[in-house]
Amino acid sequence: MTDYKRFKCSCGEENPRKLHEEPDKTQVLYYSMQGTPVYKKKIKCGTCGNVFDKSS
Repeated sequence: MTDYKRFKCSCGEENPRKLHEEPDKTQVLYYSMQGTPVYKKKIKCGTCGNVFDKSS
């Protein structure tokens, strides 16, 4: 069995189809070789609309 981290919202939603990953444009991790920024990711719940950090 493969182990991977599942994200869970504060409302209790665990369904990966309801939790969407989107870039956090306020925090740049690094700039690629072409000069385009690579942003930190955040998770948005499709049920309640809560936005939380990927690390939490």
